[in-house]
Order: sequence, then structure tokens, then C-alpha cells
Amino acid sequence: MKITEAISVLSRAAMTKGDIKRLRREGMVPGSISIRGQDAVSISVRRDELHKFLQRNGMTSVVQLDVSGQDSYTAMVREIQHAPLTREWLHVTFQHVSMTEETTANVPVTILGRDTVSHAGFESSIQLDAIEVRGLPGDLPQSIEVDVSHMVAGDNLHVRDLTLPEGITALTEEDRLVFSVSHPRVVAEEETTEEAAQEPEVVGEKETEEEA
Repeated sequence: MKITEAISVLSRAAMTKGDIKRLRREGMVPGSISIRGQDAVSISVRRDELHKFLQRNGMTSVVQLDVSGQDSYTAMVREIQHAPLTREWLHVTFQHVSMTEETTANVPVTILGRDTVSHAGFESSIQLDAIEVRGLPGDLPQSIEVDVSHMVAGDNLHVRDLTLPEGITALTEEDRLVFSVSHPRVVAEEETTEEAAQEPEVVGEKETEEEA
């Protein structure tokens, strides 16, 4: 995978809280470009453009950021900060990357065939929805797909079982559990018997005889 597309962003100076709020009301997201060994570059990007880019390409794609028509950086989205309640985007951090140097990224794991497992009468659980990997920026996948439709109760899928693209290495521990399948929980017959045994005994007739 190469550089997917370019986004025009604006450089910005230090801003007050009021300036930042006004920026967001205008449909912009404040952000920065982290550059190893240098000061971060403060920018702002249109919210709708960033949203469309991520929908089309995902978090692990490389984008060319054209800053105010002057400087250009190859970068990846590293973090998006959200408001706790509204989930509004508050700040986006890009990381400058070199296409010839390996980098790390968290890549989502896409589970295929889970419906088949459910229709077979089994329960399943996703234990890990993303793993950390290392590789060249242009080789990083948008997601790692795995088909679990053949799995039955007692089967487990670990990081070591995932098929990664050539040149990509998993950094997450290989024995971490990703997906598991089990039999549905059934209420044991013994539990029903115990509940019946705990019902109160009817003693009305006995008490009447003693009173007589």
C-alpha cells in the first residue's frame, strides 16, 4: 500500500481556548504533526475531509499532508482525542513517517464467519480486537481478516494463528487470545432440584393437631 491520498491542512499559531472552540465551530479539528527529533507542527484540518479519509482508508493508511501550500509531510494518524460524552473530535495527532523506515501501528482484527458459529449453536467471544504490528508504512494492512466459520466449541484463536502480510511482524504477544468458541451455558438439573428443596415446608396441619 502506498500513499493513499493528500489532504490540505492549515498551519496555526498558539491559540487560546476560545480560539480553539471557534475553530471547531467552523468545522475544523486542531491537530499536530509529530516529527522525530523536531518540534511538532501545529495544524488544523477540516473535520469532514479527515472523516472521509478515515472511512476510505482506515487508521493505518499513509496520507500526504500539504501544510498551507508550503510544506508536505507523509504521515499516519496516531491518535484522535474525543469529548467524553458527545464523542466530538477534539484533537488529531499525525506521526511523520518515512516510507523506507519501519514503523509500528495498531491494526484492527476483522472476524469473519462469526454468524456461522452462532447458527451452529455455539457461543463466541472476541478477546482482542486489534494487535500491534511493525513494518514499512506502505505495507501496513488496514485490517487483519480471519475466518472463524470452521471453529467449534473448545477452539481458540491466538495471535500466532493470524496470517500477516509479507514484511509485517506482530509485536503483540503470540499467546494472546483473540477469539474463542464455547458451548452455550445450560442451567444444570441439579440447580433446579436444589431450588425445589429450598421451598418452605407446609406445617399448618401439624400445628393444629398439637393445639388440639
